[in-house]
Amino acid sequence: MKKINLIFSFIFLFCFALESNSQNVNVNPGAGSYPTLKDAFDAINAGTHTGAVTIDIVGNTTETATAVLNSSGTGLASYTSILMTPSGAPRIIEGTLSGATTGSIIRFAGADNVTIDGRIAGTGRNLTVRNNNSTTTTSAAIFLSTVIPSAGDTNGCTRNIIRNLEISCNSPQNLLTTLALTMGITSGLATTGLGSAARNNDDNQYLDNNIVKVRYGIFLGGGVANNLNDNNVIAGNTIGPAAFGADQIGKAGIYVNGQNNCRISCNFIQNVGRDDNVLGLTNGADRCGIGLGQENWSTSTNTTLTGTNNVVNGNIIMNIVETRQFSSAGIICASSAPVNGGVTNNLISNNVIYTVKANGTSPDQAVGIGYTGGTATINANGDRIVYNSIYMTGLMDPAPGDVSTQNSVGIKIHGLAASSNLTVMNNSIYSDVTSTNPALLHYCISAPSSTYNWGTGGCNNNDYYFVTPTVQMRTGGLGTTTPFASSYATLALWQPVFTVPGAQDGASIQADPLYTLLPTPYPLIPMALSPLFTAAAPIPGVNFDIYECSDPLSVRGATPTIGAWEYSETLLPVELSSFISNVTGTDVTLNWTTASELNNSGFDIERKNAESGNWSKVGNVTGNGTVSTPQNYSFTDRGLTTGKYNYRLKQIDFNGNFEYFNLSNEVGIGIPENYSLSQNYPNPFNPSTKISYELPMDGMVSLRLFDMAGREVASIVNEVQNAGYYTVNFNASSLSSGVYFYTISSNNFIATKKLMLVK
Repeated sequence: MKKINLIFSFIFLFCFALESNSQNVNVNPGAGSYPTLKDAFDAINAGTHTGAVTIDIVGNTTETATAVLNSSGTGLASYTSILMTPSGAPRIIEGTLSGATTGSIIRFAGADNVTIDGRIAGTGRNLTVRNNNSTTTTSAAIFLSTVIPSAGDTNGCTRNIIRNLEISCNSPQNLLTTLALTMGITSGLATTGLGSAARNNDDNQYLDNNIVKVRYGIFLGGGVANNLNDNNVIAGNTIGPAAFGADQIGKAGIYVNGQNNCRISCNFIQNVGRDDNVLGLTNGADRCGIGLGQENWSTSTNTTLTGTNNVVNGNIIMNIVETRQFSSAGIICASSAPVNGGVTNNLISNNVIYTVKANGTSPDQAVGIGYTGGTATINANGDRIVYNSIYMTGLMDPAPGDVSTQNSVGIKIHGLAASSNLTVMNNSIYSDVTSTNPALLHYCISAPSSTYNWGTGGCNNNDYYFVTPTVQMRTGGLGTTTPFASSYATLALWQPVFTVPGAQDGASIQADPLYTLLPTPYPLIPMALSPLFTAAAPIPGVNFDIYECSDPLSVRGATPTIGAWEYSETLLPVELSSFISNVTGTDVTLNWTTASELNNSGFDIERKNAESGNWSKVGNVTGNGTVSTPQNYSFTDRGLTTGKYNYRLKQIDFNGNFEYFNLSNEVGIGIPENYSLSQNYPNPFNPSTKISYELPMDGMVSLRLFDMAGREVASIVNEVQNAGYYTVNFNASSLSSGVYFYTISSNNFIATKKLMLVK
């Protein structure tokens, strides 16, 4: 027995050793296998694998130290490109690491031409990169930096692609204690800002990742004043979970500074900040959906290096909430570019911002879009805030938290009195905000003063709407501190305010935009008869709307629509990919699938007799609003009689527009094989019920009702009927409450069932 136990112990230890030394990473399959990604990177750094390198993640890895990939030409490393993908099944690369440079799972130390792609066969997010560190030390999932972060102007990371990954850290962002400085993807680190660790990280792409449970979703820090980063792309990412909780984003969805030609497009950012309101706590923070040049609105009067020609376009930003005395902002553009003489040319366009709330105390507040210009130089290439849809409603300071002391603003223009020719046009602002302090006012738009110099830019063709008579709402406000020194209740009072170069908003409107107020996935689409249609003015270079992110169907023409959506009634709101039927007895089940939906309220199901008759509605199924993924629907039409039928769907959008989809085949209800009498429904009933029966052949049919004493009290059917399925409605309003029996007889078939009338 002892020998057997020893043998089993040996086998267990041997298997454990095999498991602990399993080869999870294959490099140039057949050329090398390694237990961790760090081991594979170390081999590449040592020159073991050269040229075009492929890395297959064939098993889950636990990294005990950062997997650092050096640049080609550093030491012995001599690869030309690297492609890393999961193989066979979804894979996880994880570890518990901390520290500014040692606290990332993956770090590119000047690495170029590297692609980490989580797709299998071109689809899905099948690779997870997760840092399980839960301390307050700086940590990240993926970190791109220069070769030596503390050195001078050394080579950064260029032409890398990080896409279709599941990314997270492990510090819950809903704790009441000090939170860890965690980042999903970073280049430069939030702690170093514009430091040397951020230089020369150019031409990188961060695409279609899902990032949760971090302080910063994506942070890109730029170089010093004479060496900003160039041509980075952040697109298609989902940042934040479906609801507030441990996985929420703590501070900022996306934050970049020191960038030229950075494109932040088509991202979905949700649930950033805190939605719990705890009295007396002050350990909150400024919250931000997208920060360009700055992440903290309360300190953004001192702008960081934004850079030039950056684009923030087509993003959906939802639920940016701060309930403890700090700020929240949908988008911040803290604009400056001193090395270019003040030329900035940043574009904030076609974004949807839905629900921004802050229980702010001085100097913090809630802003949909916050802009501050960092130069007094007037130039021909100013920043543009155009075609955005902003929706801010609700109570800023619900109990039991502190009472807010600061205004909220849909679009706030801050900073110097002379701008870089700022253009604010074609924005739809729905702001209907209240606060516990009844004297506190809230605004659709604000500016520093009446002498704010718009230069050759300007403010026009916007919609400023709030529900009247909301006593705390105003159209516009002026002032460099809050509460604002001057307030203007209506658009008519706001229009003549500015003096340099002159009055603004002459073509703006103040009307209900008639939004579809759907929280997900695509809110704020204008409905039929919306005053936003044709009320905008063309903006050179902004030729598409937000829908360009999924399908460039809608082009802005000569008379465009205010806001992010150029919704056209000529576009089909629903694309149907299948519509089929199935018959079970007297029931017809319809199944249909949509490939995509835009503004879909739902479907009326209509039926008619194929030989004669008119269309009639027999049911309704609720739609899914706007979605770009297939949706399945089903409806069962029950209790039909023998015959042939046609079906169609009447698809109705939120605008009230509709279109028809016809079932291509007739549906036949045949002749039953046997006689049958069904239990009445409902039962008990008052005063009407339905009785169904089946006849396999023609004949005289008698359906009679008897009381408990056997007396006939009603003749329901007494006629010759053809074979088929039948349902009759019986009204017992003339009878007393009690138990009755109903009997059917036809040819040689007799059946009896009991029913109960309760009045």
